[in-house]
Amino acid sequence: MQIIRFLAGDVPVALHAAELWLGLVPPADLSFHIRQGIEIAGARRIGHGVSIAFERDAAGLLAQMRARPVVVEVNLTSGDVILGVRGKDHPFPAYLAAGVPVVLSSDDAGISRIDLTNEYFRAARDYGLGYRQLKAIAGNALRYSFLDEEQKRVELERFEASCAQFERAVAAAQSPLENAVALIKAALTLPPEDDAPGNRLPVPPASRARPAAGWR
Repeated sequence: MQIIRFLAGDVPVALHAAELWLGLVPPADLSFHIRQGIEIAGARRIGHGVSIAFERDAAGLLAQMRARPVVVEVNLTSGDVILGVRGKDHPFPAYLAAGVPVVLSSDDAGISRIDLTNEYFRAARDYGLGYRQLKAIAGNALRYSFLDEEQKRVELERFEASCAQFERAVAAAQSPLENAVALIKAALTLPPEDDAPGNRLPVPPASRARPAAGWR
């Protein structure tokens, strides 16, 4: 990990870490991967992060990831197929609840035979995410990218313009009553926009597996 930080210099670091689960390695070997990736290697993006619950002081690590910030690349299909981790066992809702920025990723689309649209579908189907939450996550892909600030600004403006065009088209296709119902649902069920970057969700029920001490 130290050599990664040394060799990277000013180049931003993204690492796959914690693509593990009980039964693959001894429990003690689940307790340090994300923290070392961030604190020693200096990673600004963590791919997978599935075993976060088993990290030492997981709650403190989540707070650190939110503050830095460190973005998590969530791979729902990959976690399901490779690790067998899905639904309430997956930490995706916990990252959102902690305010850690997340993006959705296909991991290895050539192996899984899926695409990014599939991952957004799973997020909506399995975790009840609505449009504003999915939009926030899609925006995170640019907001926490390694583009320079000017490129990032330009691409975010293009993204917002594209979303606005889509929203106008959907509104035009719906009746006034449907639009009113959609606005009421959004007001009642979603947090304020400034609650980003996660547009938080409730913490899921405890996993059947036992997490490290200090988790929740």
